[in-house]
Amino acid sequence: MDIYLDDCKAETATAADAALGDLVREVKARLEVSGRILVGIQCDGIDVTGESFGDVLTKAVGAHQRIDMQSADPQALVTEALGTTRELLDVSRQTCGDVVDLLSQGDIESAMPKLGECCQAWAQVHQSICNSVAMLGLDAESVQLEDKSLPELLQVPHAQLEQIKEVVIARDFVLLSDILTYEFSEATQAWEKAIDALSNRA
Repeated sequence: MDIYLDDCKAETATAADAALGDLVREVKARLEVSGRILVGIQCDGIDVTGESFGDVLTKAVGAHQRIDMQSADPQALVTEALGTTRELLDVSRQTCGDVVDLLSQGDIESAMPKLGECCQAWAQVHQSICNSVAMLGLDAESVQLEDKSLPELLQVPHAQLEQIKEVVIARDFVLLSDILTYEFSEATQAWEKAIDALSNRA
């Protein structure tokens, strides 16, 4: 049985008959000293992810011929993720413009799938911001942006999305177009401020 951390063979105190979860905890504790985090595990060349993750962690370390673990600097991960998030937000802004154009033409059938794309992108943007806060080990309330804390700022897009949901259910597409045209920019600006603030922290 061989154990590697960042492609270098690692000596560990975890016994071969111990659970993989014990090894993971040992490695995480070791990484904390250097400020790095564990981001990936492979057992015999197979990624340990998804629904199988919990089951694999209960198996004995010695059940595998080779275990590879990868670590990363959280600040670097956050910086990269937020850069991707900003790009996603820019694309969604363009798609949102397409939705407004289609609504103005009365083409509801084509507008709704594009609105769905926007909503999916906005959910990813929000999740990325929350993940970044957690990865940086920040108290969200301590992140101040002008006169608001981060949670208060994120209430702006949350409220806008709730309004969009209600308007779509009511099939009031004229009001939907007005919201996307004149009001939703406040939500995207709130996300941008959050991204900028967390990027600076990273």
